[in-house]
Amino acid sequence: MSRRQLTHKQHAFLAYLRDHVETREVWPTYREIVDHFGYRSPNSVTQNLRALARKGYLHRGRDGYALAEPGDGVHVRGTFLGGRVEPAAGRLSLGALLGDLSGLHAIRLDGEAARTAELGEAHYVFVSEEEAAEGGAVVVTDGSRLSVGRVGAGGDVACDDAEVREVLGSYVGHAGPYGLVRHVPA
Repeated sequence: MSRRQLTHKQHAFLAYLRDHVETREVWPTYREIVDHFGYRSPNSVTQNLRALARKGYLHRGRDGYALAEPGDGVHVRGTFLGGRVEPAAGRLSLGALLGDLSGLHAIRLDGEAARTAELGEAHYVFVSEEEAAEGGAVVVTDGSRLSVGRVGAGGDVACDDAEVREVLGSYVGHAGPYGLVRHVPA
């Protein structure tokens, strides 16, 4: 993000947050922010936090605000509405594409890693710790390559062209030079 997108005051506010988190390894309290900037009200803190979140410098989760790192997503340029692109702010994260990220893991595949045709040129395979239901897809290994298998009756896992040695987790999707492929359960 460009500094020009922030007002001078917002830039100072963001710099304070970054410095505080870096030096103390904890998010500042509203009182600390109010005292540092000499605000008359905590409402000024809320307004600044919301503005920085709208511009993509912060994100808000269940536990409050956090600094948005460059790798935290893709900048949203705008919204297509009424035949034109209307300016919009924010970031598109992996969570927005894949859903709840708790229990989700990525397995990186190097260029030499063997994989079945379904995974193609995947660089990453996304797996969830959530147990797959009957008919659900799972990522499996036969010891030398990755594949996608299906959970059958009784919980047995079968794969068309591999002998299942280990189930790594429920299949969520994969990504490669072609983009992101999200698995949609049948």
